[in-house]
Amino acid sequence: MTLEEQLLPHQDLKPLYDQAVWVYVYRTFKKDEADRAAERISIRFGVTSWPQLILVHPVTLKITQHAGRTVASFKKAFPQAQLAEKPEGVDGLAARMKLGGAEATAKKLETDGDLASARKWLTGYEDIVVQTRALEILAKEAPEEIGPHATKLLAKPSDPFRYLVCKVLADHPDPQANDALEALVKTPARSLNPNVLRIRAVQALAQSGDAGSVAVIAPHAASGVYFNGLTGIAVDALAAIAKRHGDARDAVRTALLTAYPQPPEDEDARKLRACVGLAKRVHKALGSKLPFPDTYDAKAREALMKEKP
Repeated sequence: MTLEEQLLPHQDLKPLYDQAVWVYVYRTFKKDEADRAAERISIRFGVTSWPQLILVHPVTLKITQHAGRTVASFKKAFPQAQLAEKPEGVDGLAARMKLGGAEATAKKLETDGDLASARKWLTGYEDIVVQTRALEILAKEAPEEIGPHATKLLAKPSDPFRYLVCKVLADHPDPQANDALEALVKTPARSLNPNVLRIRAVQALAQSGDAGSVAVIAPHAASGVYFNGLTGIAVDALAAIAKRHGDARDAVRTALLTAYPQPPEDEDARKLRACVGLAKRVHKALGSKLPFPDTYDAKAREALMKEKP
């Protein structure tokens, strides 16, 4: 359902119009002033995919409900959100002043930030937008400083922030970060987009992971879910680890032999193309000496899985 044209103007939602302050955030990705302002809002609420409809407490700015993208889910979310409830001990004026200060600091980092200020604000200001802007500077000017602090940085419950940490670690590998990355692959806690967060962590482990990382990545390679981008990325990551670490090769080979996907039971051409594409990716990752079959079916899969070293 198109949100702007069909969902939000729906007559069944009209009684809700006066029950909240409505904020429409639109990103152009031009990185101009307007887009940076929209991006700051996205960062603050951990939004990394669009469209999203969320209900936010007006004082704490905590997400109270994800409203979904249907009229029914939207109507259900409103009474559950308790938007008017003010948490005990929360000063609305102080909260607004704190937010204003954070916005000013983030904007200054966008236009005038340097490495010294980035180091200062990354750890010295508990606001995720300020910390993200500081991390962006550090990622560009001193990426080698990220790895030693990966455990702390990847624990922050913000997808945009953790995506950036993982990208830095993929571009500038640091084995010190492996434990934190592996933990994220196992349990992408407090994520609004856990599959993508896993993908980013696996991409980083492809560059720094070792034999100990294989068991964490292998289940995602062998999932057989050929429409999930994580599956193929996990296959490639295992191959990259085996190339760097001889002690990981047997475990990687075992994992990859089970990663050949099951051919679809129906004759859906789209499924078959995706399945064959993933199978060829596994075949390449293994460095198989067997020719890839003209027809990939259950019999061909079984033959490929029985290949000897």
